[in-house]
This record gives sequence, C-alpha cells and structure tokens, in this order.
Amino acid sequence: MTKNNEDLFKIDPKSKLPLYVKIECNLRNLIIDNQFTEGEVLPPESELANLYGVSRLTVRHALEELVRQSWLSRRQGVGTFVTHPSIASIVPAKLSFTEQMVAIGRIPSSKLIANNVVPVNAHIAIFLQLHEGDPVIEITRLRLADDVPILLETAYLSSARFPGLEGEHSLLETESLYAYLRIRYGVFITGMDQTLKPVTLNAEQARLLEVQPGLPTIASEVVGFLSDGKPVEYSWSVASGEKSEFYFRFRKSGTY
Repeated sequence: MTKNNEDLFKIDPKSKLPLYVKIECNLRNLIIDNQFTEGEVLPPESELANLYGVSRLTVRHALEELVRQSWLSRRQGVGTFVTHPSIASIVPAKLSFTEQMVAIGRIPSSKLIANNVVPVNAHIAIFLQLHEGDPVIEITRLRLADDVPILLETAYLSSARFPGLEGEHSLLETESLYAYLRIRYGVFITGMDQTLKPVTLNAEQARLLEVQPGLPTIASEVVGFLSDGKPVEYSWSVASGEKSEFYFRFRKSGTY
C-alpha cells in the first residue's frame, strides 16, 4: 500500500518544542507504530524538509539524533534506513525506568530479586532522613526492555511510611514503583537527585545482567523527593554497558 507522506510527516504547529525535536518525535512515533518497517528507506532530506516546511539543516539535526539513538542508520550515497534500537537510552531527566522505556518505544518489565525489611545503614539513613537501624523496605529488581536485562536496581523506602509494601511481589514485576506509590499510598515523587560514577560489574551483577563480570559500567545513586522536598526513596543501580547508554540533554534557560 502506497503511503501518503503528507499524512504521515506532520508536526504540531502549536507545540513550543524546537522544530528538530518535533520532527524527531514524529519520525520515532512512525517507526513505533510500524508505519515504517526495519530496513525501509526514508524519503530524502530535501523531500522531508518540504513535507515538514523546514530547512534541510533542521531535518538533518532530527535524523542525526535518531541515528545516535539507533532508530535510524545512514549509508553514504544510498539513504537513511529504519532500524530498531539495540540498546536502551536511559534518560536521567525521566523519573522512572518505565517512563524512559515507553518514551523510546521499548516494552518495560521487571524481575523481582528481593523484597525484604532490613535495618537501614548509616549511609542510606542520611539520605532518607532516618536513624541508623530503622526498618526500611529493600526492593531489588532486574529491569528489562523487550525482555533484555538492562538495569539492576535496589530501592530503599521507609517501612513505617509504606506498610505492606514488602508483601507485594507480583505487582512490583508488572508496575512502575513510582506509579504504585501514587496509586496505593498517594505519594507523588516529583523530583530527584542523581549521582553517576564509573564502576565495574561484579560477578553477581554480571550474572543477572547476562554479561561478563568486570565490564565497565555506570552506577547511579538516586534520591526521590516529594514536591515539598522530603525524601522518600533512595536507590542505586548498575546498567549493562553493552545494552544501554545514558543520554543527557542540557538547555540554557533565560539569560545570565
């Protein structure tokens, strides 16, 4: 069936996003919706520029972003082809792993490794504003994208604040933890502090992530906050360096 390009390649003129971002989102959604299959070639830059009503430079910027994210590949003198990401882009600006994976068209899931009440150690107690030895719920999950292990994550939450959470098992494999906290406890995590540092995977981490031990990766330490600034969650995670990447986008706001 012949595609009507004018119906497919459209951006919202009312959106305040930069033009190249709007084009990037449109193209990604077309791929996710199977309007273009893997291996199919996109129209040339000049045609896309006419369809979107923008410059070729703007189209090229959007295409380069999608190539970087592995949604597209380019062959010099041949064209731009549809691929599918072989890695998951982990975007710190997104608050949950589930949100991150949905945003790039991957299917998120989790495998629960542990869900227990333990005494909090001094390091984590500081972040959660608790006393050393206070009971906390320790939740360790293997996070997957399209059934591929991407992230090994352990979260800590106050047992007193979230009674019964340690008894939930199946839900923590199918639901976003942040979404579950909103639904069951009325707790909305609206912000986070994140620290990243390079590490190497130990044997147990590598086994769960299905990679070789000793591989370099990034460890992430996150503290989740309510809108009033109170901390409610501390977590650490390690990512599979072979199957994921961290993606940062910074923009200057205002003038100074």
